[in-house]
Amino acid sequence: MAEEVILLDFWASPFGIRVRIALAEKGIKYEYKEEDLSNKSELLLKANPVNKKIPVLIHNGKAVCESTIILEYIDEVWKDKSPLLPCDPYERAHARFWANYVDQKIYSSGRKLFMTNKGEEQETAKKDWLECFKVLEGELGDKPYFGGQSLGLVDVGLIPFYIWFYTLETVANFSMEAECPKIVGWAKRCMDNDSVSKTLPDHYKNVILLDYWPSPFGTRVRIALEEKGIRYDHKNEDLSNKSPLLMSMNPIHQKIPVLIHNGKPICESSIILEYIDEVWQKKTPLLFPSDPHHRAKARFLVDFIDKKVHGSSRKVWLSKGEDQENGKNELMQWSKFLEGELGDKSYFGGDTLGFVDIALIPFYNWFIIFKSFANFSIEAECPKLVKWGKRSMKIESVSKSLPDPKQIHEAHLDYMKSLGLL
Repeated sequence: MAEEVILLDFWASPFGIRVRIALAEKGIKYEYKEEDLSNKSELLLKANPVNKKIPVLIHNGKAVCESTIILEYIDEVWKDKSPLLPCDPYERAHARFWANYVDQKIYSSGRKLFMTNKGEEQETAKKDWLECFKVLEGELGDKPYFGGQSLGLVDVGLIPFYIWFYTLETVANFSMEAECPKIVGWAKRCMDNDSVSKTLPDHYKNVILLDYWPSPFGTRVRIALEEKGIRYDHKNEDLSNKSPLLMSMNPIHQKIPVLIHNGKPICESSIILEYIDEVWQKKTPLLFPSDPHHRAKARFLVDFIDKKVHGSSRKVWLSKGEDQENGKNELMQWSKFLEGELGDKSYFGGDTLGFVDIALIPFYNWFIIFKSFANFSIEAECPKLVKWGKRSMKIESVSKSLPDPKQIHEAHLDYMKSLGLL
């Protein structure tokens, strides 16, 4: 009977990355299940009812929780390949001590440095972070790895934090290589191992999108990338616990979406759409018209959508009574205006989907939800806009990218409950 191995995880978690590295080192095949930490699965809640956290390894129906405990479990069950712990009891205890040091010190000091602003508080956080690594440098000594000649428990536990180095250096203006050269040398050696290099998220992959699946602004970017046929690495963010990558790539607003192209971040959805169209000009269709006045008009309409349609939609989502009715009346007014701008064209962009269409269609998806959620419908008064919406939603790039309205509604209800509004 084949063994069943399932990993419940979140892509950006350093604790989940540890487990993935260990499984790769051992050559263990497993089923990976990505968790939405703002809407945790029933399987996760059942498998880890105490802490309700990832990672969780489920082996033949039995759940193992806490990343360091999972690493030891993997080493004990699959002991024939790539041992993570030495045989000698003292050396095993020594490795557990340093693995515990990493757990107790590195994550907390790193998070503190991410979250502090400039000034004395950040300098203190930076000092604490560097002191932790200088202590680890002393333990590493002249060995290739903490585990000796090969990756061990401490190496696997620590190396996921290597992906934080660039972010922290950028945020706090320092150099890990200058401060802790042995640690950086160790990290580069670790990256020579396939189990590490193939597991750690690569900030310098060609195109990465930091996103949150219900976001209309993230949906815009996904549609544009699909329209252009651009392959990209999609990273779904937990907005209640934003990843260090998001915080460093968009330090001003710390919001999604962020497009990272060759290591450089582009923020704000409408700016990202223009960037996509300019960088991938040879990939049809073009999202913007060539005429400068038409381009200016398209930018005006998208600005209108961002300010008016989004603002009034939020009133419908978040308000009740008179405030919600005001939001509905405003949405009707904005819809009539946009229908006038559409005229008899198939799309705002003319014969093909364009900048304005891509900006508006995620909100049209909300209108579908508002029918049942808020008794709001534009069908009677804006029939051309309704036909435009249905026509747009038949396009593959749109249908593949738009979230299911029911799932958006459920996510909204969970959000309202978290605010104590339901």
